[in-house]
Parts: sequence; structure tokens; C-alpha cells
Amino acid sequence: MAEQSLPRPLPSGATARKQTSVYTQEARLGWLLVAPALLVVIGMVGYPFVEAIRISFTDRMIGRGPGEWVGLANYRFILGWPEFGQMVARTVAFTIAAVFLKTVVGLILATALNQDFRGRNILRGVFMLPWILPTYIIVLVWRWIFDGQTGVLNQILTSWGLIESNIPFLARPWSAIALLIFVLVWKGYPFYALTFLAGMQTISAELYDAAKVDGAGRLGRFIHVTLPGLRQVMGVVILLSTIWTMNTLEIPLLFTGGGPSNATEVFPLLTYHLALVQFRLGEGAAVPILMLPVIAMLVLGVASYMDREATQQ
Repeated sequence: MAEQSLPRPLPSGATARKQTSVYTQEARLGWLLVAPALLVVIGMVGYPFVEAIRISFTDRMIGRGPGEWVGLANYRFILGWPEFGQMVARTVAFTIAAVFLKTVVGLILATALNQDFRGRNILRGVFMLPWILPTYIIVLVWRWIFDGQTGVLNQILTSWGLIESNIPFLARPWSAIALLIFVLVWKGYPFYALTFLAGMQTISAELYDAAKVDGAGRLGRFIHVTLPGLRQVMGVVILLSTIWTMNTLEIPLLFTGGGPSNATEVFPLLTYHLALVQFRLGEGAAVPILMLPVIAMLVLGVASYMDREATQQ
């Protein structure tokens, strides 16, 4: 049998050059594939972001040209505004309360819908309605219900003899902000419930059986099996929802418009009023830039959490 001829090994230097060439070609191909998406991101995200920062350093007003460079004057004006601190505290409290309530309601609803009973699929569809309906319609309906003169709630309370005269729910600061949080929770709980329900259905039934064998009741199984199983889902949902809630504009604008007496003025509303009502684009752009560090910390928190969870898996 003839001896098979083996390929002659390349010299070590030639091998390194060949590997470097392969890596370079793969890197070029990677950048070529990513380039279209990168251009879209730069055009649709990067440019508006940089332009907003630039405008925040000018006195630009709608209809009066590009404006002149004023340095930090807009930031000094916003930070010197007596109610700015109250607005930040109100935004934080509003966000924490709304996210907490949406989490609790979503968990309760997901736990109920995860049970095996007749009509479960129909109820799942019904509870998703707030998420499907247009925000404008939802806010108009709730404004009509809570109206101080012709609202349905006042009529019901009066007919039951619980109140003697109508209550101006949306004209009182604390009731206005409480009802604003209520509407926000009502609109947002389906996302939580749907996500938690999907997470619950990935938990192995064997874990519940083992907990039952160990003597755990319903509450015990929920605490020791369901909650740990939802830890990853809950972390991502709460962090993302915190960002969305803090930036929400539609519901506060349509429901209270910031009133009464600025009691429901959160920072997206302040931006709207400055930029699009008073046409002061420079000052309006400075407000979200001031809140940018808080939003950036939340975004980095989401990215870090997802990366850590992926590493642990």
C-alpha cells in the first residue's frame, strides 16, 4: 500500500497571517451587513438626539428662526423654577405608584387566568381590552365618569345616598393625581398580566407537585415556586415599564392637562407646555435633557440585568 502524502504544514508566520486575513474578511463582512441598520439608527435616533441637545443651548422659538446660542441659560431657568423640584418629586412618586400597582394587579390577574376553568380564554381576551382600545377613547370615557358636574360616579354616589352634593374629583389635587394613576394602571395592567401569564406557563408543573408534596399551600407555592420562576420576567417588565411610565405624555395630557394648579404636571407635560404651547423650544428641550441621566440609568439597568441573567443561564 502506497504511503499517503500529507499536506506540508505552513510555517508559523504564514499560519498567523492566514488567520488574520480570515478574521479581517469576516469583520468586513460583518460591518457590511450591519451598515444599513447602523445608518438607519444614526438617522432616526442619533440625529434627533444630538439636535435636541443643540436646541437646548439656544433660545429658539417656533416661527422665529433658528435661535441664538445662550449657553446654559435654559438649564439655569429650568433649575431655578421654584416648582421644578416638586415636579421631579411628583414624577418619581407618580411613576413608583403606577408601576407598583400595575405589578400587583398584573400578578393577581395572571395568577387567576393561569387556573384551569371554563371560559378562561374568553376572560383572557376581555381583560386585554384596555390595552387594545385607543388611549384617546379611554381617557374621554374616564373623564366623563369622573366629571364633577355630569359624571356617572357622582350620580351613582348621590343615588345611593353616599354624598349630598357632587364632588369635583378632577378639580382637587390629590384626587386628580390618584385618578390619573388609576387610569394609567387601568390602561397598562394587561401588558403586565399577559407577560406574567406567559412566564407562569413556562414554570414546570413538577415544581408545583414537589412543593405540594412538601406541604406547601397555594400561598406557599406562589411564594416559593411562582415568584422565583417569574424573577427574570418581572425584572425586565418593571424596568421597561418604569421608563415608559416616566415618559408617558398622552394620558396626563388628555386626562388632566397638568391641572389643577399643576398638581399633575409631570416632566413630559412640562416639555409639551414649554415647547408646543408656549413655543419655547430651547427651554422645552432642556427639560428632558435634565432628566436624561435618570432615564439613562434605568436603560443601563435594563441592559445590565438582561446581560447578567443571560450569563447565569
